[in-house]
Amino acid sequence: SALTTPLLTGCTAHQQDALFAKVTEIGRDKAGLEKHQTTTIDIEMTYIERKGTGPTVMLIHGFSSNKDTWLRFADYLPEDYHVIAPDLAGHGDSSTAESYDLELQADRLHVLAGKLGIEQFHIVGNSMGGAISTIYATKYPSQLKSLTLMDAAGLDGKNKSEYFTILETGTNPLIATDKDSFEFRMDMVMAQPPILPWPIRPALVRDTVARAELNYEIFDDMIATRERLSGDTYKQIIKTAVEMPTLIMWGEQDRVLDVSAVDTFKTVIPQAKVEIFKGVGHLPMLEIPKDSAHALADFINSLTPNS
Repeated sequence: SALTTPLLTGCTAHQQDALFAKVTEIGRDKAGLEKHQTTTIDIEMTYIERKGTGPTVMLIHGFSSNKDTWLRFADYLPEDYHVIAPDLAGHGDSSTAESYDLELQADRLHVLAGKLGIEQFHIVGNSMGGAISTIYATKYPSQLKSLTLMDAAGLDGKNKSEYFTILETGTNPLIATDKDSFEFRMDMVMAQPPILPWPIRPALVRDTVARAELNYEIFDDMIATRERLSGDTYKQIIKTAVEMPTLIMWGEQDRVLDVSAVDTFKTVIPQAKVEIFKGVGHLPMLEIPKDSAHALADFINSLTPNS
């Protein structure tokens, strides 16, 4: 039995991974999303896309996440929406890179839009993806019909979040290095986590933990960008460039990026509409996919009848 146990365990892990892949595939099919790949600047970028004649929406995931974090959210968006959700460099199925600087991440998305022939679109970013979306809005403002910041990184609120308090002790709760830190991370990012059936959870744990070293590298580049783009100069850049309609969505129970950051964003983007979700954490698109997708659709539909 000493010989067969590793084989069985290996087999089980393989089956779990296969099941996880299958569930993801079903989720994509249900939302009408197909996986594609293209070269953008210096990486092979993978993205999922649903063609549509309506508004084009690009969904940007956060740190240590990937394109599939948007599956259920995308499924609740109107059927005619043209939806694109890329994997940022070093995340999901996209290749790794020399640099994960957030400005470069924005430039890669700009190239992706060009390759897809998209002249104008609505951008939606969660967490680090929100910081990247804000940068995109300052660099390529004429290309954006709107900006949606969902629990976005980039500007701090007056209250320090639990996450940043822990980070100062030398531990990064967003980087899972084993099962326990994975569970702590899940608990920290979501107030209402979706049900993860048993076979899928261990597969997700393995995939997440396997990326720990890469995630430290990405995180360092993200923090370096954050330090470079902090302060009043950057706020002034946002204030000047971000004139497009903006929606700020936030989970009131966000333990990663405190809800007080909404006020900071609102001061530099005064035209922004604000939607605060009670009882929701850092990932509204996973916790309340229907409500958050409908909030986005209402916002987009309110801009012009045929935006």
